[in-house]
Amino acid sequence: MPRQQGIALIYVLLIFLLITAVASEIVTGLWLHTEKNASYLSRTQAKQYALGAEQYVAWLLEQDFLQDQKKQRMVDHNLELWRVTTTNYEVEQGVIELQVEDQQGRFNINWLLRPEAKTKGDSPYLAMLENLLVGMSVDPQLAGAVQRWLNRDQSQISTRTEMVSVSELMLVEGVTREDVTRLLPFITAIPGRTKLNVNTAPVEIIRALHQDITEADAVMIKNGQGESGLANAEELRQLVALSGKEMLFNDGLRQGGLLAFNSHFFRARIKATYRDTVFYLTTLFYRNREGRVEVVSREIGPMPAYNSPEV
Repeated sequence: MPRQQGIALIYVLLIFLLITAVASEIVTGLWLHTEKNASYLSRTQAKQYALGAEQYVAWLLEQDFLQDQKKQRMVDHNLELWRVTTTNYEVEQGVIELQVEDQQGRFNINWLLRPEAKTKGDSPYLAMLENLLVGMSVDPQLAGAVQRWLNRDQSQISTRTEMVSVSELMLVEGVTREDVTRLLPFITAIPGRTKLNVNTAPVEIIRALHQDITEADAVMIKNGQGESGLANAEELRQLVALSGKEMLFNDGLRQGGLLAFNSHFFRARIKATYRDTVFYLTTLFYRNREGRVEVVSREIGPMPAYNSPEV
């Protein structure tokens, strides 16, 4: 009898262990499912915060256009409403960090894809990139390598392909990660039909316009823009006349030239945090001549960190 009771006790213990194991698995599964759903919901909420910030930037750009229309002064400069620097916006259980930059204040790599960029002598864009590389202590011969890469034989496709990201420079032979990092605050990859906005270009880019433009000249141009920016070619000519170098800007100011005083392409870098979840979004905007804003592209994930140049 005692032996039978011992066997029965063993069976009871085995059943208890089995029930405990099954219950533990069920509880663990429910916990993982709950955590997964919570993580998904947090990421979704953080993403919605980022998209909300994106809509806010579009609104700022449209409002800026309307204000310029009222003033009858179509100018984009870094003291306007749209120019949001890294700012924390408190939201429910989270925060949004936002930075908006004019992409037409940078050297556009896709300028080198234009037909006139095939030969060195006919390309003001190539010379400008060479000047920029010298100013950044980067080998200026890399400018020619980038130009050749963009205009390489692409007979297998119907049209030449523009760069969509400056990271593509890493595909060019001779260009290092350190080179790209050093140039990152001063270059962009947007459609090649754009012009350079003098008002948002940093000193380094203004210097690169011509080898005879000194740092003092570039600083004078930046300081001379005041709080309202330059609106037209005549205002710029009057400013550079102070240093006797107005002739250096004539090619860029004539119709079809490189220089402009307003912009169409802007980029927003957004970091949205909800509870412990972070969502990164980088959005490229295009504002047309009627002031309507549309999203050109979105990149999800953290972008390379750098300090924007003082402009």
